[in-house]
Amino acid sequence: MNDKSTFSTGGNRVLQRIDTGTCERLVAFLDIMGFKDMVARQNETKIESKLFELSEYITQSVNKEQNFIHFIFSDSIILFGTNDNLENIFDSFVSLVGKIVEKSISLGLPIKGAISKGSCTVAIGAKPFYFGQPIIDAYLLEESVVMYGVVLHNSVEEYAERLSNNSELVYDYDVVLKGGHSKHYIVNWARNDFELNRRNVLNIRKTVSDSPRRYVDNTMNCMKYIYD
Repeated sequence: MNDKSTFSTGGNRVLQRIDTGTCERLVAFLDIMGFKDMVARQNETKIESKLFELSEYITQSVNKEQNFIHFIFSDSIILFGTNDNLENIFDSFVSLVGKIVEKSISLGLPIKGAISKGSCTVAIGAKPFYFGQPIIDAYLLEESVVMYGVVLHNSVEEYAERLSNNSELVYDYDVVLKGGHSKHYIVNWARNDFELNRRNVLNIRKTVSDSPRRYVDNTMNCMKYIYD
């Protein structure tokens, strides 16, 4: 969660519509990759335009959901989902996360992340703050992932298994991690238009070399696994 460059924060309308304090929450930690290189290589106005469009998309999408809240800082995005029964909102939460990944990649902003669950604190005010184990769990898992997309932490495994039996929102997959391979459920972010999303990933491939291309290759292998 290193500071690199700030581009937006969550909208106040969203902050006023969700309970604050300590409780069980769904947490998604998303990270835009290669931000330093982007700033160094691309026109700042173009980058700002992309980031603004992504921020507006996230804010508008979250505004449609009564149980969700988001924060954007530096090149990271955190979403929280709160409800008396988290399983009731899990599919909506996963769907929203997938749409954010799809939108970000369409803008040429490769993104990866993780979803977890647990007790954490969210305090809204002049200086909002948040902390808790599920944030750490999602962040550490996201850091280990070597592909674009979102991996589900073991804390939501039961929800993911049930969801996979009833929809195509998640898949069980042998995810490439920095320490090797491991089976995890992943968000099927490309499902709305596979061919378009495949082309968008290939467009990102043209902008990276060396080790960053591993992320493209691993992402393409994952998409091939799901859709072949």
